[in-house]
Amino acid sequence: GMFASIQELVSRWEVEKLLEGPFDRLPALVSINAGAGGTDAQDWSQMLERMYVRWAERRGFRVAFVDRSPGEEAGLKSTSFQVEGAFAFGYLSSEKGTHRLPRHPPLNA
Repeated sequence: GMFASIQELVSRWEVEKLLEGPFDRLPALVSINAGAGGTDAQDWSQMLERMYVRWAERRGFRVAFVDRSPGEEAGLKSTSFQVEGAFAFGYLSSEKGTHRLPRHPPLNA
């Protein structure tokens, strides 16, 4: 109803008030590199790419691929894409660093 709409507007305004940095309103360039780890790392790179692209598209952002290097067996060695939309850089700027996918051995190994 109307209360939910107002609540959503207030929530969006609160987030945008946090994104008042000099670059927060600009597009973002996202780069993902598999690093060490072979096929597993390349699969993980492709999963991350898909996650970020789907996130951007759900927000109504435009995604333009700049470079994409497929893995030899599967996945991606690297990928770079630009995300354009309101506050794209602000939302994505905290997504820096290494994203690891830990492998846990089976319990009955």
